[in-house]
Amino acid sequence: MKKKTVGLFFGGISNEADISIISARNIIKNFDHKKYNLVLVYWHTDKQFYILKNADEIKSISKKNRITTDDFSKLFDVALPITHGKYGEDGALQGLFEIQKVPYCGCRVLSSSLCMDKAVFKVFLAGHQINQLKFDSIDLRGKKQSDVEKWVAKIKDAFQSPVFIKPSNSGSSVGVVKVTDFNKLKKAVKDAARHDDKIVVEQGLANPREIEVAVLGNDELTVSDPGELVVEGTFYDFDEKYKNNKTRAVIPAKLNSQMKEKIKSTAAKAYRLCDCKGFARIDFFVDGNKSYLNEINTLPGFTDISMYPMLMKNTGLSYKELINRMIDLAN
Repeated sequence: MKKKTVGLFFGGISNEADISIISARNIIKNFDHKKYNLVLVYWHTDKQFYILKNADEIKSISKKNRITTDDFSKLFDVALPITHGKYGEDGALQGLFEIQKVPYCGCRVLSSSLCMDKAVFKVFLAGHQINQLKFDSIDLRGKKQSDVEKWVAKIKDAFQSPVFIKPSNSGSSVGVVKVTDFNKLKKAVKDAARHDDKIVVEQGLANPREIEVAVLGNDELTVSDPGELVVEGTFYDFDEKYKNNKTRAVIPAKLNSQMKEKIKSTAAKAYRLCDCKGFARIDFFVDGNKSYLNEINTLPGFTDISMYPMLMKNTGLSYKELINRMIDLAN
């Protein structure tokens, strides 16, 4: 039987391209070459796609290795995108696969787009009575400075310190600002606006526990036991995730059985409601005896310190077995 060829997509044109490269290196290291052939597809910041022999070739890209979307179906049978952030995770790249009729791993266009846009995602969850923290949003397109000032005034009136100001379409906590002094709200909105036109404010908690669940599957789901991130800094921002290396992962999280099952069932419900496919990581906050769904990450990290593969390892799947399963679920 002929081996399938998998096209591993990494890089991209978002502010998370470097994280994507680290994730890709880990997947390459753990790839099952006995079962599949592997083609490396690097998405350069020049917006073009290139075939590489190894990940180190990103330092010396050659135009002769450039490919177009029309080449996708000729070069591989299945696409495995590990392109975190805007355009790679929000349904844009997934749409290219759809147009070329190439099966691909992970969430479809609709669920990718829905889960990436925090403002739309939170409104959607609210309509299904999924418990989450209080939030509001503003789309800065077409807005005057006076409109922004009214929104900031609304936050001061309706929210308590601390709050989080977030770009609606960004991952890895890029552009997220924790605000404890409401006099700094305008600056936080301005900082977040560098990453997206749509801004979300979310009520913060004093000392929440950060809980994450890994989900794998299409119709039949494998839902991991929750894991906990014990954060050294004020919150799990970009530096805490990828630079400081002080955050500890506790797997499984120390939760009572009732809370554990509630979080797992909510994760499965949200995964299905958002029509997720393949795999996703679902994040929660826990405060006392209450849990709040925070977000669904449809292309979670696969770095050495990423929670998704560690959570799945706790279910009994090795890194290699997990990648194989993700490929098998492609459609």
